[in-house]
Amino acid sequence: MSLVNTNGLVRCPLLSSERLTLQAIREKDLDTIVNLLSDYETVWMLTYAPWPYTLQEAAFWVNYVNNMCAVGKGCFWGVHDGENTLIGTAGLSMFPEHEKAELHYWFGKAYWGQGYGTEIAHRVIDYAFEDLKLNRLEVNHMVRNIRSQHVIEKCGFKLEGMLRSYVKRFGQFEDVKFYSLLREEYVA
Repeated sequence: MSLVNTNGLVRCPLLSSERLTLQAIREKDLDTIVNLLSDYETVWMLTYAPWPYTLQEAAFWVNYVNNMCAVGKGCFWGVHDGENTLIGTAGLSMFPEHEKAELHYWFGKAYWGQGYGTEIAHRVIDYAFEDLKLNRLEVNHMVRNIRSQHVIEKCGFKLEGMLRSYVKRFGQFEDVKFYSLLREEYVA
């Protein structure tokens, strides 16, 4: 099977960083995804994941992101540690007509605070600018998700603004900060 889809974008190649490997998300990952997202605190940090997170939700999401890959609108990976354990996911929602993408990532709570977010974000950023030749990357986080803010800032993204009460999570309106990183900033 070719890695190039009809939009000319390479989709879901095997990528690696110093400690981690990114591989296409597979159906066999469903149970692990559900297990990782069974932790309320993990889901509470994510802008859109439902709670409780069920096997049906995971199957829908995996099918959705794999369809995005098939049409050149996304590239999503399972993030695996050195023992090939799935510890989270990372991805790009792509807008090829604008030469931009939105970066996504999350890790199970047991893997927080170990530098995995920054490591994977850097690897996906390199892929986006070097391989996909994108001009712009975007990322956002709920204001209360300070860990994501630190990852985003370490990766050189610039704050563009905050949207007040942008999402409603578990009965509470949440402010969301939006950032971007341009090719010219990445190259510099």
